[in-house]
Amino acid sequence: MATIAETLGFTDPGEVYRHFWKNHGFSPSGEGGVTESVQSKFARKENREAAKGFVVKRITEAFEKSETPERSKGAVTSSTVAAGIPLVYDPEILDILRTDTPLLYEIAIVGWQGPYFKGMNIANRAHPIGFLSETESANVTTKTPSGFTAGGVSEAMTIQADVVSVTDFGQRAAEHQFSLRDTALGIRFAENMQLKEQAMLYGDPSQAKTDFGLGDAQAPKGFSTALTAGGMVVDKSSVSLSGTDALLKDIKAEVKNLCKSYNVNPKDLIIGTSYDIHDELDNEINVHGRTEVGQREVNYGAERLTIWGVPVIPSHNVKTQADWGGSFTPGAAGDVHILNKRAHIIPSLAPPFILPLGRRGLSDEWVMGDYYCCADRSGGKWGKYLKAYDI
Repeated sequence: MATIAETLGFTDPGEVYRHFWKNHGFSPSGEGGVTESVQSKFARKENREAAKGFVVKRITEAFEKSETPERSKGAVTSSTVAAGIPLVYDPEILDILRTDTPLLYEIAIVGWQGPYFKGMNIANRAHPIGFLSETESANVTTKTPSGFTAGGVSEAMTIQADVVSVTDFGQRAAEHQFSLRDTALGIRFAENMQLKEQAMLYGDPSQAKTDFGLGDAQAPKGFSTALTAGGMVVDKSSVSLSGTDALLKDIKAEVKNLCKSYNVNPKDLIIGTSYDIHDELDNEINVHGRTEVGQREVNYGAERLTIWGVPVIPSHNVKTQADWGGSFTPGAAGDVHILNKRAHIIPSLAPPFILPLGRRGLSDEWVMGDYYCCADRSGGKWGKYLKAYDI
């Protein structure tokens, strides 16, 4: 039985990497051999301007190359990889990622040449040899170089897939009238990124389910799973939240403990919460109405929250996840995820993309895919999974 990688023609990682990354101006330049992140590149105004309309233009080209309107759906082969359109290189699509999956947007999506990510464990550091006498320094090479035992991190990539039908009308409407968010493509992209954010947080292939969900044997290993394996999960279900600013103080203490224990830089951290947790934190901060001079509007509640300088980012994907049929429902609305933007990355052989399957009537069917893993380069040490506050 052919694997999904074979079905999509992804049997040559070098070819896929060249098409999806190198041919679009990405090259290994980041820490550990990864490329610059997609978010970083398109944060620059000149790159966003140059990429405007990228996806619609490429889809239009694909429609123009279509054969007869009744062309049947054909098999995808390695020769069709070059037809793949990376979606996140379009500012409109990237904005959907930012608004619909705010935690996923904060984690760097980087290019990696290969179906397995391999990198150094940046948290596994040993102390220096130390202070020596003149005599000892003459034979320094006899001392044990303990600082050279960093160890590695290895994660297998997985393919997340979907199918979307792009009609002639939808393609032309997006070209002239509608934003991509309002098309079938935009809607399916948003839904797929919801699943990707859920997998980034809660994916656990060790459950070995066969339901294509978060516990499927082919699912990516999420950061909560990695942090649990690294001993950085803390059960918060019995913590009392009745005291003054109890939740704020408890999360702040966990951030402090992480920085104190592992010399983690608070500027690298984000705090991911549910809207329920975010609202509780908001209520603990002496919330008051604010109005600007000359404005006929009063805002009640905080616009932005930080704890110990670390931004608090709510997402509706922090919750108890749906059962896909394999009896695996991880997560809770009371979860808090302290993630590290240096340690936690998403290496991708192919970032979110679409690839034509074939013509059906007045529409084209496209596979929507994503070839990636969620890599914790700290071995589960530079973040925390605060599990299930009783809110």
